Amino acid sequence: MTFSTRISVAFGDTDPTGLVYYPNLLHYCHIAMERFFAARCDVPYSDLIAKDRIGFPTVKIEAEFLTPLIYGDEAEIAVEVAEVGNSSLKLVYTIRRVRDEVVCARVEQIHVAISLDTKKSQSIPSYLRENLITTTL
Repeated sequence: MTFSTRISVAFGDTDPTGLVYYPNLLHYCHIAMERFFAARCDVPYSDLIAKDRIGFPTVKIEAEFLTPLIYGDEAEIAVEVAEVGNSSLKLVYTIRRVRDEVVCARVEQIHVAISLDTKKSQSIPSYLRENLITTTL
């Protein structure tokens, strides 16, 4: 099951050429991940960090940048769960330009659940795992 959200390209997201600077596309993925957790796992990502003391840092990333986004564009970021491991989660992001539905980038990220207190990996809690598995490709 795919989750998607929209983000408007701000002036500060672009580089001197007028194109979205590629690290900002990765930032868009992180925004989409936070919204995904709130929508699909019924827990705001900020609560995972502040209350549950769990984070999901990226440990591996693959990205393909196909078509640029520019200031004023609206991007739709689709998030799909590709794999759920004991402590890892592979998410696939597809970034499309809304006005013509052209795919601008594809990103695969592996996130690992860590305790923010010990900074060590931990099993994905069952209350998250159940929701993640039901949304797997």
